[in-house]
Amino acid sequence: MTTPASTTQTTDVPAAPGPERDRATLDVASQTAEALSRQPLVNGLVSGAVIVAALYFGRDLLVPLALSILVGFVLDPLVSWLKRRGVPRALAVFIVMATTLVLLAGTAFFIVGQLRQLGNNLPSYEQTINRKLRNFGDMMRQPGLLDQYSRVVTKVEREIDQAQRQAEPPKPAAERPQRVEIVGQSVRPAERVKRWVDSFATPVVMIGIVIVFVFLILLDKGDLRDRALRLLGSNLHRTTDALNEAARRVSKYLGMQLIVNATYGIPMALGLLLIGVPGALVWGLLAAMLRFVPYVGPIIGAVFPLTLAFAVDPGWDMVLWALALIVTLEVISNNVIEPWLYGATTGLSTLSLILAAMFWTAIWGPIGLILSTPITVVLLVLGHHLPQLQFLEVLLGSERALDEPTRLHQRLLAGDVEEAVDLAIQHADAESPRHFYDEVGLGALRLATSAHGTVATAEHRHRVISGMDQVIDELRDQHPRRPSCRCAWPA
Repeated sequence: MTTPASTTQTTDVPAAPGPERDRATLDVASQTAEALSRQPLVNGLVSGAVIVAALYFGRDLLVPLALSILVGFVLDPLVSWLKRRGVPRALAVFIVMATTLVLLAGTAFFIVGQLRQLGNNLPSYEQTINRKLRNFGDMMRQPGLLDQYSRVVTKVEREIDQAQRQAEPPKPAAERPQRVEIVGQSVRPAERVKRWVDSFATPVVMIGIVIVFVFLILLDKGDLRDRALRLLGSNLHRTTDALNEAARRVSKYLGMQLIVNATYGIPMALGLLLIGVPGALVWGLLAAMLRFVPYVGPIIGAVFPLTLAFAVDPGWDMVLWALALIVTLEVISNNVIEPWLYGATTGLSTLSLILAAMFWTAIWGPIGLILSTPITVVLLVLGHHLPQLQFLEVLLGSERALDEPTRLHQRLLAGDVEEAVDLAIQHADAESPRHFYDEVGLGALRLATSAHGTVATAEHRHRVISGMDQVIDELRDQHPRRPSCRCAWPA
């Protein structure tokens, strides 16, 4: 009996992955996850760079457009008022635009006429200016401590120059520098006219573009609003609220700014008129208009009347009275009128206002400084209503980025016990620290407990515990327990 030979089949079984292969797989996965986590940051930086470049290189078109939108915010309530009284929108826009242009032209002619009259009187002030400068120079040349220092410095410089001349050999005549006189070329009349036209062409063209844009914006307000809603996203409720709030805040800001400037310019004109400064009405009007330019405008508006007071009065009384008037108006306007009228009109932090002014000035020049606050207000509102732009609200808003329990927890994590104690004292009542424990302290401890077994290290836990102990000890010292008090202190 023959048995068939059994054939053995060999199959290659893959070997189990070793520790090295597992480690390599984990490294690749971690690197991939890290690269993916960095991708949004890279995309955001690239997008920001592209937007800044577009704002800079497209400023010739964007600046007139932004100015037109800003003027549209100012004039639209007047158009709406006429429309509610039965005037067709096109006719209402024409009436408002024509009235505005006539008022602006009249104001410009008045200012130019007054400045021309003052310019004609300037030669009569030359003697007063020279006498004051001569007296000032004589006063500075009187012997005193500064004069002694000046003589010592001059003597030392003279000795140093003499030593250098003795150390250097005299140069031969061939190496001595020859005197060269550069004679400028005469400018032809045609070239002079061309330069004059070029200097005026840019502002005239910009004013014309702004007028056309404002007319179109006021005429087609509804269509432009619909297009903005379509561009901002599909959530009609959020975008509608964003546009309404942006328009309300910008309009209110401009209205309050106009009132503040009027309460500054009118007293300025009356005060300068009583003091006797020539052209008082012009300086008051210019001071009110220049205050639309943040930070720089009030300084420029104060220079003109002070300079003229210096030139007109043979003494110093007029200059001192004008300076006292300007300082008084600035203090009242900045500390009383502006906080009372503005309130929470913009919702911007002080730091964001300064940074926005610097940014828009660098991008768009002086006009960017004027537009910085309205543009930043619009960005803040968009960040409040649109989730994809929420970071703008955190960066620009005046509200705190962290709630009070989170702030206390962060101070304890950082080991900043002094600031944690200050935070606790701020939230403690005058008689008892119970408000701090109920509203802030317990919330911070809940945050510390939730992070105890996850992200908090031993060092973090030690900082929180020791820091909270010091906070409690400080509150005990600030609010010692009275015998009649039933509130129990934490152990």
